[in-house]
Amino acid sequence: MQLRSKDNTFEARLPDGRTTSFLKGTYLKEIMDFSRPDNTDEIVLGRVNNRAVSLLEPVEEDCSIEWITPTDSEGMRSYRATLSLLLFRAAKDCFPEKRLLIDHSLGRGFYCQWKSGTATKSQMKKIKSRMADLISKNLPIVPMPMLRPQAFETLEALGESPELYSGDPHRSRFVFFALGDHSLPMGFPLYSTTGMLRAFDLMLWKPGFILVFPKPDDPNTLTPPTAQKKLFRVFHEYGKWEQILNVEKIADINRAVDSGEIRDLVKIAEGLHEKKIAHIADTITRRRHDLRIVLIAGPSSSGKTTFTKRLSIQLRVNGLRPLLLSLDDYFLSRKQTPLDAEGNPDYESIRALDVNRLNRDLRGLLAGQTVLLRTYDFITGEGGDGDEKQLEPGQPILIEGIHGLNDKLTHDIPAKNKLKVYVSALTQLNITDHMRVPTSDVRLLRRMLRDVQFRGYSPQHTIETWPKVRRGEEKNIFPYQEEADVIFNTSLMYELAVLRSRVLPHLEAVTHETPAYSEAQRLMEMLSYFKPLSPDIVPMNSILSEFVGESSFKY
Repeated sequence: MQLRSKDNTFEARLPDGRTTSFLKGTYLKEIMDFSRPDNTDEIVLGRVNNRAVSLLEPVEEDCSIEWITPTDSEGMRSYRATLSLLLFRAAKDCFPEKRLLIDHSLGRGFYCQWKSGTATKSQMKKIKSRMADLISKNLPIVPMPMLRPQAFETLEALGESPELYSGDPHRSRFVFFALGDHSLPMGFPLYSTTGMLRAFDLMLWKPGFILVFPKPDDPNTLTPPTAQKKLFRVFHEYGKWEQILNVEKIADINRAVDSGEIRDLVKIAEGLHEKKIAHIADTITRRRHDLRIVLIAGPSSSGKTTFTKRLSIQLRVNGLRPLLLSLDDYFLSRKQTPLDAEGNPDYESIRALDVNRLNRDLRGLLAGQTVLLRTYDFITGEGGDGDEKQLEPGQPILIEGIHGLNDKLTHDIPAKNKLKVYVSALTQLNITDHMRVPTSDVRLLRRMLRDVQFRGYSPQHTIETWPKVRRGEEKNIFPYQEEADVIFNTSLMYELAVLRSRVLPHLEAVTHETPAYSEAQRLMEMLSYFKPLSPDIVPMNSILSEFVGESSFKY
């Protein structure tokens, strides 16, 4: 019998306000069973001192504890990661000779493919049946701490390069998650049993398939992914470039940093951006008599501003002098701004813009008239008259803003006169075959760095406001992605190595007393895989320079 003493116990402050002593090493699930919260059946993870952990993780120190359900952002993130482990286990059980890759996000799911060969309906049926069987058995998913030698050995057995862990050579302990005899490194804690997974599907999307997740606000309900063929083509194109350059995973970036090859990869990645921007400019130039308005939209920190300026330069190379219009100048007066569900001004709504005035101005410009454009004063919150403008023959108008793909914004302008460009950081880089770098993480890190340097916001503020930003994107931007005529991927294969060197110190300063701590820890885990790369390697006209602070453009 183990005796209680101050040396072998810890104090846990529970969500109901009680503070109770437990023996060190008590599993979080045991604490949950002891405290008996009303929503026990819904709990999938715990938050210990603001850090998300598995219910099968032992607790060793004084802490505060909260419970996480699938409808929490951390709960749904864990759902997706747990389902990924289940998919890999089922695929290995059914087709041990094949190797699976979770390639990138696509709608409400992950696009997956075999390393060689095309997926078939019969394969999907067999894997799906095996996944359902593993769920019905309610098998435990156990966190497995490993020291460096054992972690390296396990990685090599999985066919992964130990170079993955070269980004932090001083780290000695790693956590894998085991489902039976199948163990994988994961970037986030998983559910404690397979039976906690409620809904999923496999949908054939050749040459691979989509692992379909439930709705974030309802883990019991599946919504089939919409056909995002244009977005898929961009991911597929980026993947081909990675194969050509032999850079498909973080380990490849780390090797390039060590060998010095990274300098050539930076030039190639930036050259690819320049080539694509020049191609868009050439398209506009060829169609300059009809194509007069270029609408540029994309989510937060996608690099829209630098893209627009670089497109403007390429158009000037072609002999055109584009007129840049800012949608910010078309905000309604502050007292007319619509309110969101919380009663705050909703500046991200299209109803916050004077759309009728914008269309009237655009019609006049296209008709060759001299137009008195609108301006907006952010201090007074009032709009007024700005500069007079008249277009030259064939002169294009560039309009940057989140609603550019929504036809309601330019409802009076014929489709033949508009080019819609969607700009986003569509990261294709993988950590391992089963772990990908989320595209939204790259944008979050970019925004965090910009907020710290130029806006005086802390990393905690950026992390805590990010969910609201994402909700706005889900409502105002993502539904219109497939309406774009052109999709420009602002992601750069080397950028996370640069962001690590700049962002990591700020993330390390986030303490466990703040709600942002868990997310900061997850981002630090991801960045730790990369060897740091100096921002000095980034060209001053790069989209990345908009965020690392050395851009040749003025903002």
